[in-house]
Amino acid sequence: MTRSARYGPAAGDFRAKDGQECKVLAEQATDCLLDYLYDEPKALAEDSAVFLLEIRKIWQQHGVDEGAVWRELSERIDLSADLLKRGIRARKGGRYRSTKLP
Repeated sequence: MTRSARYGPAAGDFRAKDGQECKVLAEQATDCLLDYLYDEPKALAEDSAVFLLEIRKIWQQHGVDEGAVWRELSERIDLSADLLKRGIRARKGGRYRSTKLP
């Protein structure tokens, strides 16, 4: 799959609204990262909830089925758990590689 097919239109085709959506999502992700780095679990939970609400808005605006996202995540977690049960540790550059790993 080519990059443009995978990631959508060329940069010149983005609307200003898309840029704003990306900015808000990036800010929320940054807040989550800082909460994690400063070991603030309560703030991390709160900011994670806001991040999920923002990404849900983007999914809805772009016709992404939320159920499909959660199924994909579940499949990745199940595969990872299955590999660990068999004593296989997936690692970057290792023998066992999959796009399904979380």
